[in-house]
Amino acid sequence: MVMLFSGSTLFRALVQEPDGDVARLPLWSRLLIMLSVLVVGGALSGSSYRLIVRGRRHRSGVIASFGDFPEVRYVLYLRPFGLDPEMALPMPDAPGGLMRSPFEIPGLTQEDFLVRQFRALGRVVAVGQPGERLPLLGAERGYLPVDNWQDTVSEMIQGAHVVMMTAAPGPGTVWEFTEALRTMAPSRLVLLVYGEPAEYGAFGEAVAQGYAERSREEGAGVWPRLPELPAFPPPLPRTKGLRWDLRLKGIISFDEDWNASFNRFDPIVPRIRLVWTLRRLVRRELQPVLSPLSQLPVITAAHPRRRDNA
Repeated sequence: MVMLFSGSTLFRALVQEPDGDVARLPLWSRLLIMLSVLVVGGALSGSSYRLIVRGRRHRSGVIASFGDFPEVRYVLYLRPFGLDPEMALPMPDAPGGLMRSPFEIPGLTQEDFLVRQFRALGRVVAVGQPGERLPLLGAERGYLPVDNWQDTVSEMIQGAHVVMMTAAPGPGTVWEFTEALRTMAPSRLVLLVYGEPAEYGAFGEAVAQGYAERSREEGAGVWPRLPELPAFPPPLPRTKGLRWDLRLKGIISFDEDWNASFNRFDPIVPRIRLVWTLRRLVRRELQPVLSPLSQLPVITAAHPRRRDNA
């Protein structure tokens, strides 16, 4: 940044007011030096985001064993692995033209941004995609065998203070949702709704089919009713400010009877703001979801996590 924005200083030192050995250099070489510094500075500035993300990925620790978590309060992040490349992208800039600042959005990537919102509830952990060379930023990763992961994930679901799951179709996610339905207290589950209504509708259809198959195979007596997922609501009306179009469209939470509520995440950004305005705006938008989760009782031997004793 210093090199990129040193143009006026370089111009005075090399062109307007050169002295000493600098003054003896031909004008074209002084201009070449100035342009080289600015170009290199611009290149470094442009690549700095990727370098910072790469460096933090190298520093991210890997969970050696998920068996170490029984006494740790944690949030389990479940999602299809196909979503990881998109969640590894930077957060979209908030609207506002000259009012935008690179320091107003917490988190370097979309997953990093999401995890920061839930970190106060506990240590955010996830199963990493097998074969990835470095863990992505956001949830702490541990790795499981490709063909033998369901038992461990089931134990993690039952042991989590909160499970946040992406509402996306896919066999793994459908199994995880039905397993959460079977084994955990509903107030500890939240669904993250990304994308468009069609994708959300496909998730609902896949879940209904997966529920029917598993409950038939394993016995309907151990299964609660399949919750009815709420309709995808339209965007909230905008009275003033600018709409911040994010991939995350809402969060679904459940009461103790598996009745679902769709909390639309549709922040309206003020045209004139301070650096911390967006952070406060995000916290206010997520407060209806995060506040009840923060008030859940701490799990002890007297308050087990499983739904049948919750």
